Amino acid sequence: MIYAQSVEPWQPQSLSPIQVPLENWLAPTQDSYFFTDLHADAEAFLRSLKLSHLVTLDSTVSNIQLTTKAMSGRIIIGGDCFDKGPSNLQLLKLIHQLRPADLVILAGNHDIRLYAGLSAMDFMADPCQAHFFVRMGRKVIKLFEEVYLTYCSNLAEVTLTDAEIRAKLFPGKDWSNRFRIDAKPFLSAKKIHKECQQIARKQQDFTQAWSELGFNLKQLYQAVEQTRRLFMDAEGEFAWFFSSLDLLHVSGSYCFSHAGMDDEMAEKLSHQSVADLNHQLHQHLQAGHIFQLYYSAFGNVFRTKYRENDWPLTEHGAAHLKQRHLFALVNGHRSHLGGQQLFFRQGLLHFECDTLLNANCRQKSNRQSLGEAVTIFYADGMVSALSGDYPATKQFHPKDLGR
Repeated sequence: MIYAQSVEPWQPQSLSPIQVPLENWLAPTQDSYFFTDLHADAEAFLRSLKLSHLVTLDSTVSNIQLTTKAMSGRIIIGGDCFDKGPSNLQLLKLIHQLRPADLVILAGNHDIRLYAGLSAMDFMADPCQAHFFVRMGRKVIKLFEEVYLTYCSNLAEVTLTDAEIRAKLFPGKDWSNRFRIDAKPFLSAKKIHKECQQIARKQQDFTQAWSELGFNLKQLYQAVEQTRRLFMDAEGEFAWFFSSLDLLHVSGSYCFSHAGMDDEMAEKLSHQSVADLNHQLHQHLQAGHIFQLYYSAFGNVFRTKYRENDWPLTEHGAAHLKQRHLFALVNGHRSHLGGQQLFFRQGLLHFECDTLLNANCRQKSNRQSLGEAVTIFYADGMVSALSGDYPATKQFHPKDLGR
């Protein structure tokens, strides 16, 4: 395990001015430990928990011991628990062990994408929903493999034909024509065309990735049905996960989400409570309005990277947040190889905390060290960012902005 050897001031990379009356800056109500983009890497998350002193050093993935820091603080998981990494189910079981502590789990795009994919079988007649299973792509194959090997080996063989299974999982031949019509109110013609191209490619890639593991379509269907039972049924072993998701979390002057903010959501946040907005997220999910959710201001919260085609955050939206004494956004989603990064954007501080924890992405990025990171927002106002990819603890305090 790599521990930071020194401390250095953490200054925003952008020199854009920020007008924040320091007397209005509110510290979190309790020490808050932010972890994000875990991407199915249970060991990386365990290392990060040890780095934070939230679990004892002899804790294992299957048996953690929470410390007094864990029980007195708040643990915030910033989304994207699925895909990429080596151990989806193991990570979820580890997260579940944290539930005696004050635990917040935010919705990431990969999390909502899995929910949409598992729900798609109930909405195959709707062209705006029918493609969501395929849209998950090969990144979800590891989860289905884990589920099949863990839960399906003793199940009776599926009696459906391959053609019947394809009809239940994949959009039909006329899907793209119907999608181009029904998606018009939500997406530009360019985005619709791109989506149709991606789905055609992903459908072939999806089945190829599954067959490369030595499985057939009947086994895929078994894995998918078992995954739906585990996650979507009220009594499922992992049903707690999706029911626990929040869109946003606010503490002090910090607004936590997976990806970021736009003007519309900032305005909602200025006159609605966080609890109401989190409740609305679940209303959308339970009603099956996932396509509409994904391409709305709600979806932007877990999808934006502040690109031209994302919902914009302007000075107007920033002003709404500041009126509510929110001066800093804390997110994952945009990964950085040199530890957590701090930016100014539209006069707001942005703590970007995705440090590429999971082993598969680190290997692809030629990272030699193991991933571990935490960003701690202390109740006394100090913020500390620790990462195995940076040799020092980065520290920030709002008073430093006045210097």
